[in-house]
Amino acid sequence: MITGNEATLKVRDYFESVHGINGVIAFMVLTLNKNIAENEWDVSCTFYPSVGARQRVGYIVKVDSEDGSIKQAEMVVVKD
Repeated sequence: MITGNEATLKVRDYFESVHGINGVIAFMVLTLNKNIAENEWDVSCTFYPSVGARQRVGYIVKVDSEDGSIKQAEMVVVKD
């Protein structure tokens, strides 16, 4: 069983593996919820996808609460 803090770190690690270390600038967790029915953590986050990016991207990520694997990552619209 992983904690909420571990789930957020898994999400950041996931996006760093996808976008690279410079592709997750100003990473910020907006919400963290434990979904007991689905046995997962729901993490919403935003970050700048590159050094010169002017717009943040946002995601809602579902993390398995047993093993910490990413079940789903869905991009959402971010309004500044």
